[in-house]
Amino acid sequence: MRQSKVFLDSSVIIAGLASNTGGSSEVLVLAELGVIIPCISEDVVSEVVRNIQKKLPGSVALYITLFKKLPFKIVDFPDQDLDFAKTIINEKDAPILASAISGKVDWLLSLDKHLLTVKCKENLGFAVGTPGDFLQNFSPV
Repeated sequence: MRQSKVFLDSSVIIAGLASNTGGSSEVLVLAELGVIIPCISEDVVSEVVRNIQKKLPGSVALYITLFKKLPFKIVDFPDQDLDFAKTIINEKDAPILASAISGKVDWLLSLDKHLLTVKCKENLGFAVGTPGDFLQNFSPV
């Protein structure tokens, strides 16, 4: 069985930590079980930490435990992927898209409408959608 490489935007991780129900939580469970390869970037790590400290201060310990349990693959990106990403999405979200491109993922999951509506997404080589979209299309075989 080939594992799907799935890039997780910070919004998915935060939602998965905030609630143990819903698509984001289910995706984190699939990662924990080794069914998918969860990919993130340094930008995602920073954004999750910042938002959890601000919005979910009681979840900081859970977040640390999650990162110890889950086999996150940290993906970096070359300048050329960042330059390309900037041509199709706003500059703030470009590092996330560039990381997904560089990581050669199968899916980029987000709850951020800017990432979900990226233009030319059919030319990226991977699907872009919500955790729910992924789960509806996911087949572990």
